[in-house]
Order: sequence, then C-alpha cells, then structure tokens
Amino acid sequence: MNQTIPSVPPGWQMLARGEQENDQVTRCPAGHIHLDYGNFTVRLHRDEFLTFARMVAEAAARLQGVAWSASTFERPPGIGFSEN
Repeated sequence: MNQTIPSVPPGWQMLARGEQENDQVTRCPAGHIHLDYGNFTVRLHRDEFLTFARMVAEAAARLQGVAWSASTFERPPGIGFSEN
C-alpha cells in the first residue's frame, strides 16, 4: 500500500515526520514551528518549541529508563530568536 507523503507549501521547511501520514513538524516562512499530530496543530516560536522538545525528550528518556542529557538541546551562546 503506497501512502502519499504530505508535501509542504513553498517557503516551508520540513523538520520531521511522524509515523502517521499527517504527523509532522514544519517551519513556516514566518519562522513559527508547527507541530501537526493527529487532528491538532500546535504553533510555537522557535525558543518555545526547543523548551517543549527538551521537556518531552526528558520525559521519554525517563519512561525508557535511559540517562537524560540536556546538552542535545542546548543552544550555542549568542544564538537567539527574533520575534520580529
């Protein structure tokens, strides 16, 4: 069975795909991160998304009994996000 891989509109960037057809994380031209999962979408600014990702990654590690390292998600000094 061939499933159609959803495409993103011009100017959008695909960041990750999930296991289901419409589960994906994209960045729109305005810089927002869109987390599409099932029948809902969460739109976050970059820094909000990174904070959310750290929290979810830590929870996943603990559920699996794996050592957690926040260094994977640390931003280099001086790198920020402009709200403009």
